[in-house]
Amino acid sequence: MNSSDKQKVVAIMKETNLFAFLATGDGDQPRVRPVAPIVEDNMSIWVATSARSRKVKQIKQNPKISLAFVQHPGGEKAATVIGEAEMVADLEQKKRVWGLAPYDLSQYFSNGPESEDYCVLKINVDKIEWWEDFESGMKTYEA
Repeated sequence: MNSSDKQKVVAIMKETNLFAFLATGDGDQPRVRPVAPIVEDNMSIWVATSARSRKVKQIKQNPKISLAFVQHPGGEKAATVIGEAEMVADLEQKKRVWGLAPYDLSQYFSNGPESEDYCVLKINVDKIEWWEDFESGMKTYEA
């Protein structure tokens, strides 16, 4: 992927991070839920969540995920990430991600990044299918 396309994909994910949906597997049944991923310029993607959430339990059983970012309301821009999620245990990394969040994580984790319930998922990208508008059509990035 050239740097211009990479910047476009990152921009789509950052613009739509409040309209993102994470799919995990629960046995043979997919489960989809809204999330607010943290996206870095280098295309690193993080999800802050409760360590007791169903998604964490499902990822422990099967780390394969899909993460869809969709422009609201019409879906003219979208990016779907296909890959795996891994739980990050390193406190320094969890603190770093806390500082990157474009929203206030303390409303969910009152003890800050050291909260026992604060869990960070790193999304390891295998592929991203994306489009910047309906006319341009879908493009694919493979890691």
